[in-house]
Amino acid sequence: MALAAVPAPGARVLEIGCGSGAVTERLVERGAQLTVVEQNPEMLRAAQTRLAAKDSGTAVEWLEQTASEVDALGHAAFDAVVLSLVLSEMSASERSFVLRESAQRLAPHGRVVAADEVLPIPRIHAGLFRLLRAPQALAGWLLVGSVSRPLADLPGELERAGLDPRSEERWLAGSLALCVAEIRP
Repeated sequence: MALAAVPAPGARVLEIGCGSGAVTERLVERGAQLTVVEQNPEMLRAAQTRLAAKDSGTAVEWLEQTASEVDALGHAAFDAVVLSLVLSEMSASERSFVLRESAQRLAPHGRVVAADEVLPIPRIHAGLFRLLRAPQALAGWLLVGSVSRPLADLPGELERAGLDPRSEERWLAGSLALCVAEIRP
């Protein structure tokens, strides 16, 4: 994911939803000039602590705000926007808004790099996936009151946001996808 987002040191990257900072750490290691948006203050602190322990010397701009607030950031300000396991946490309308706004934040030749839970292909696997995922969904609901929703068509959502999907890789029996999409010329 970091390799796709930061092809060379100095790339300006917006990470939406940093969680505990695992991807953030990789982006910094690759030399990204990083702006991070995270709505959960505990996760933001965990990511900051994780990076402080590395003492990389790279300045990171940390923003405690929701993904829907990316519209306040500059247009064409980033070479890449990274979304790791956040889209499945959003409603369909929020995903659509965030992806459209992410596209507007990209500089010419910029790209969105998105990794998330997806429904496996073929559909027979999707039914089995839902059945096997039910205990995890129940635990999530009981512990935190919410459940992520695997995406049915990540490349399609990127395309509807005005982006040109260039690649999709899948793992875990097709239930995890990494998509790279670029701005349409």
